[in-house]
Amino acid sequence: MAESQHSHRLELEKHVIHSNVSAQKLGTILGFVVAMTTVLGGIWLVHGGKSGEGLAAILTALASLVGVFLYSKREQQKDLAKKTEAITLAAERR
Repeated sequence: MAESQHSHRLELEKHVIHSNVSAQKLGTILGFVVAMTTVLGGIWLVHGGKSGEGLAAILTALASLVGVFLYSKREQQKDLAKKTEAITLAAERR
């Protein structure tokens, strides 16, 4: 009984991990598509004589990408700090 529950739980965890990885890949791909579409649109606007609007579109897309990158790095650092603290506390209890 316990072995079947253990194997079932492992199977569920594998499924969740695989789903999370797939979702992250899809999010990265779609983010790239949106950013490149905006940059190309900005280039098209600059080429069409609307340099202010085109430059604004390009800079907005790039600033958004940088903002998302910095936010995700900060969240990863917070998560790592929590996990390190939990491991340290668990080690001290032994």
